Parts: sequence; structure tokens; C-alpha cells
Amino acid sequence: MNYKNVNDYEVLYMIRESSEEAEDLLYQKYLPIIKHMAANYCLFNKDLGVDYDDYLQEAMISFSKAVSTYDENKNALFYTYATTVINKHLAHFIRHLKSSKNAPFINSLHDDGIIDNATDVSFSYVDRFFAEDFCNLKNSFSIEVSPVFELRYNGFSYKEIAVLLDIPLHTVQVRLYKIRKEIRKII
Repeated sequence: MNYKNVNDYEVLYMIRESSEEAEDLLYQKYLPIIKHMAANYCLFNKDLGVDYDDYLQEAMISFSKAVSTYDENKNALFYTYATTVINKHLAHFIRHLKSSKNAPFINSLHDDGIIDNATDVSFSYVDRFFAEDFCNLKNSFSIEVSPVFELRYNGFSYKEIAVLLDIPLHTVQVRLYKIRKEIRKII
């Protein structure tokens, strides 16, 4: 079965009926998104000395939590709910790492030369600005438009977005047009 052509809600129903195959199907469908989110957190927090695999593990744990706690009656897309849960969990993970009790560990990484901020600059000030304002911008869109914006921002093609959100390609195009129009008003 092709995981890209599956409806999330049908798969969630089958998961609630204890289908391991359905659970694997949902994980395979969302794995590229989860990996991308983990990579973004790893990129923007290199000074913490945490490997990509640790971020990926935390993202997978939070995705599992999203699958088990999702409620269809709350009027939210599963994609939106899952990415919100993952983002919040990864942000909490980073806050925990940056807490005062972990400061000696982080400082020792800097002192031992494992992390060198002067030579490890991989993104510009503009990229950092957009990363910080991304959440604010995403939240300004409606619930239908926000997932399309986030996927497109993360580099997914129009067709991939249509498959992931289970909507027609034309709908993706219309929503992205609305997003560009809204961004032009802001800028």
C-alpha cells in the first residue's frame, strides 16, 4: 500500500483498533516531516552539542504522543496537531538542555573545543530572522492555510503537499496564492 495515498483519519481509526500495520503506515507517511523538523532544531541549536539522532528520537516520541492523544472532535487537522506537539516537545527539550543544571556540560563542550561558534556559522542573520518569525507568521493564517504554508516553507513541492494533506492540487495552489498575498501586505 502506498502511504502517500492514505487518509490520516482512516489510519488513526485503524490504529485505535490496534492495527500495527496502520501505525507503521502513518509513521512512514510523516517520517520526512519529522526528520525535517528534527534537522531544523539541530541546525539552530548546534551550540548545545546534541546530535541530530537525539532530536529525531525526541521528535518521534512526541509524534507517538500526538497519535495517541489526537481528538478528531477538536476541529484541528491531524497534521497541524502533530507538528504542534512535536514543536512544543522539541522546544521543551531545548529549554531543558539550556537550563542552569546543564550549563556545566555545555560550557565544557565549548572549553574542550568540541563546539566553536566562530567557525560553525551555517546560516545567515536573515535565515535566523525568518526562523524566529516563522511561528508568528504561521499562526496568523487560518487553520486551513497554515499547514500548506508550513510545508511549503519546509521545501515540499505542491504535489507533495497535496498528498500529505489529502487535498486537491488546485486547493494547494489557491492557498499558496492567498499566503503570498497576505505576506505582501505584511511586507
